[in-house]
Amino acid sequence: MKIAEVNRCCFCVPLRPGIIIFAYINIIFLAIAVTCLFISTEQQKISITRDSSVEVLTSTILYSILGMGLILNILLLVAAYQKDISMLRLYNYYAVATSLAALVPTFFLLSRRMYIDSTTSFLALGLQFYVVMLVRSEVVKLEEKQYRNTEDYHENTRPDINIPDCVTLL
Repeated sequence: MKIAEVNRCCFCVPLRPGIIIFAYINIIFLAIAVTCLFISTEQQKISITRDSSVEVLTSTILYSILGMGLILNILLLVAAYQKDISMLRLYNYYAVATSLAALVPTFFLLSRRMYIDSTTSFLALGLQFYVVMLVRSEVVKLEEKQYRNTEDYHENTRPDINIPDCVTLL
């Protein structure tokens, strides 16, 4: 599957500043999402019945995964400011894994008709997948730049071999 390369964030902001902006937005949104899920879970714990214990467990798992996303977005901020390719790759791997893991409890909450929790979770996951696509494009861009710099370095440092005409190799 080919993932589209993006040159600009939201078609108007350069890629790296856009990633930094989205990391801040993601941090704020995930903090709100985790808080909302935590509050709704605590409210359900007060009025716990036999049926709602599964929803409480599912919400707990979901906000744990989204809380991990919060930590990952702080990693993204550091990596974007430092232009660190390995940290950006690490962010992408963990972001995809946690996003896919968060889909299971999100669909479960949706099947239990917990629409506010599942909508909040879907919005957070959609934003997360967009940021993953942006980070991937930035990694490709940084790798190409690094490759060009290495290639230019080798061209400039290659010694010129001068063999006089009077010297024969045989």
